[in-house]
Amino acid sequence: MITLFNSFTSTKDNFEPFKKDLARIFICGPTLYDYTHVGHARIFLTYDLLCRHLNERGCGTDVLVNMTDINQNVFNKAKSESQDYRAVAMFYANKFAEDLVALNVKSVNRLAYVSDYVEYVENHIAKLLDNKVAYYANGNVYLDTSKIKTYGMLSKQSHDQLLRHRLDIGPNKKSQNDIMLWNCSENFDFAWQSKFGEGIPWWHMQDTTVALENFGTNYDIHGGARELLYPHHEAHLAQYKLFSGLENPVKIWMHVGIVLAKGEKMSKSLGNVVWSKDLVRKYGQNLLRLYLFSKHYREDINFDENQLVEKKPFLDKVHLAGLKASEKTDSEISGLIEAFLEALDDDLNSPKALEIFENICSKVMAGKNISLVDFERVCQVLGITT
Repeated sequence: MITLFNSFTSTKDNFEPFKKDLARIFICGPTLYDYTHVGHARIFLTYDLLCRHLNERGCGTDVLVNMTDINQNVFNKAKSESQDYRAVAMFYANKFAEDLVALNVKSVNRLAYVSDYVEYVENHIAKLLDNKVAYYANGNVYLDTSKIKTYGMLSKQSHDQLLRHRLDIGPNKKSQNDIMLWNCSENFDFAWQSKFGEGIPWWHMQDTTVALENFGTNYDIHGGARELLYPHHEAHLAQYKLFSGLENPVKIWMHVGIVLAKGEKMSKSLGNVVWSKDLVRKYGQNLLRLYLFSKHYREDINFDENQLVEKKPFLDKVHLAGLKASEKTDSEISGLIEAFLEALDDDLNSPKALEIFENICSKVMAGKNISLVDFERVCQVLGITT
């Protein structure tokens, strides 16, 4: 049985999808105004590892990634470059797709551009207004979080803690932690006409709409970086509960730790961003996978290029073991392969799995037998190309 740490329950939960043998996964995707840095790459490599392991254990996957092309950062980039926002978004969408190929991420089934869902966003907000769980203020539309009794459970915050946040600041909001749904009060030089006025469909409702229109009232795993727990995922869950009528419309909330650089979050303003395309070009995606998977996905990583290079002897050992693959697998090696898979069963414990894989490679180089089929099977789960 595969277990995954669920941020909602704060426990490792047995993973049983709503639909037998099919895991439907929503991953919070890129905001389309810049390239993919190593922190973003870690997210998609983590869920690629998860999907590969689920497939190995007999479970299919349907992975949906939202592509955020409606965002103030996209608009600002377009304005600074005197371009239409669509051209900017499409340029970086294409670069993101190229990065997925370079990273050997093959698990993503669908890319959903939020600009294709504006009409649906509008309809969903109208329903919330009709049901009196949303309201107008300052020319905008807000979600009344007081209507959701469990609001704050995902991010483990009390009502008083939630009130300390200053979100979507507006003078006439009922509560400071109410979530904006449609923004009519700011000018980004890009706007949509709607029944609420000329404005922008806001971030949280964009993702909720994409998930609803693709997966319906429930799905199995919601993935993204831990920093999205609040307010983004908290708002998403609140909205999903309202639309689905279900208390737990998402089985597992699975969050990946942050990749830091020089002890701080990656930021262009700090000059510490490391682009994934540069790392893959310099070292290859195999080495990057070994480096990132050497830490558990829930842990933060302080990116260190020297530590990445230190994984090269391990990669060399993998290649040498592959050259020694034969037609049969010794029972000892078969046991280690099962231990490798069991490590991944346990909340995707990739550090332990890699330790076992390195042991397998060492034993093969010392004369033990592994079939080419079994060797490639392990590499396939890790996404390592041989």
